[in-house]
Amino acid sequence: MAKTNKSKIRKGTILIIIIGIVSLFGDFTYEGARSIIPQYFAALGGSALLLGAVLGISEFAGYAVRILSGRLADKTRHYWGIIFFGYAVNLFAVPLLAFTGNYIEAAILIFMERLGRGIRVPPRDYVISNAAAKGKVGRAFAIEEGLDQTGAIIGPLAMAIILFYRSGAYRFAFSVLALPAVSAFLVLIVAYGYYGRKKLNLATNSTGKRMSSRNFILYSVAIAISAAGLYQTAFVLYGASGSGVTPYIIPIIFLVAMASEGAFGFVFGTLYDKMGRNLVYAGMFLAILIPLFLLGKSIGFLFIAALLFGAVTGVQDTVMRAVVGSMIPPKKRGSAFGIFNTFYGFGLLVSGVAIGYLFYSAYYIVAYVFVLQILSVAILRKSFR
Repeated sequence: MAKTNKSKIRKGTILIIIIGIVSLFGDFTYEGARSIIPQYFAALGGSALLLGAVLGISEFAGYAVRILSGRLADKTRHYWGIIFFGYAVNLFAVPLLAFTGNYIEAAILIFMERLGRGIRVPPRDYVISNAAAKGKVGRAFAIEEGLDQTGAIIGPLAMAIILFYRSGAYRFAFSVLALPAVSAFLVLIVAYGYYGRKKLNLATNSTGKRMSSRNFILYSVAIAISAAGLYQTAFVLYGASGSGVTPYIIPIIFLVAMASEGAFGFVFGTLYDKMGRNLVYAGMFLAILIPLFLLGKSIGFLFIAALLFGAVTGVQDTVMRAVVGSMIPPKKRGSAFGIFNTFYGFGLLVSGVAIGYLFYSAYYIVAYVFVLQILSVAILRKSFR
């Protein structure tokens, strides 16, 4: 019996790693694109407010659709079909940016990329959380996040190298991202083949604790408010573009954010299995610091702000998901991930519009972020009771 359990754990871990490799190529594709989209958008004539609105609406749509894909996955049990469809839309919208001629066309493809990502996330998170060894949900998300962010580092680095040798060659850079997009899809086929061939008897992976429906909604509201008070890295890049920073340096700023997200995500995700849900607070307190460093108005402070942003999203992508994955029953987990992400996406929509509107008023941004993060902490405390 012990040998059988170890075999199941090993098979589940292998599946998580393969899915992580899919995420690696996926993040290579769309995080590489996101590292140059703000400056490309500016080059096409888009303003900071318009960029914030496009990103906010796209993020919200990408998160809101998760409630539908999560429920659909739970109802039909066709997790893999939904994952494949989501990845197809998510990945192949990126290379098409090479053919855009104005910021409206670019905005449509940005929207499609986020929508596709939203569709495939709940069923993918379900598979990861169920493939994890019992009591190791945080570790499972940490492994996936580590591989995910490896791609998120390689992508912006590739874009920086391209822009170093060919300044302003944004369309060529987007076309190069077709290669990792195809690679991600091929590895996804391998993951599905392994899953089906091994016939994994995935663990239910719930802890003895359960989060009530009321507390789950409070938890989701707290995370949404925290997201609404997040100074997103897109604004860091847009500000760098408008302040005369050399174009190929801007993707490197984004690379720092992605490296930080991967490192902090792995550390916090691993610690979650030992320390529990209170680690969520760390992301909220770190978020308060981001706009403070932007007051310095130097490239060094831009890098620090990007580092802090990565730390915050590292907590969000591991610890916040692990709370849902370990405290919600498996039959409701796909829907729970969808609901949670819809709240979170709405928060990012508010953040995009609010920060875009306040973009040139640094002190107002600092006050806005501080108030919302403290409010989110207060509501989170209630949800954990």
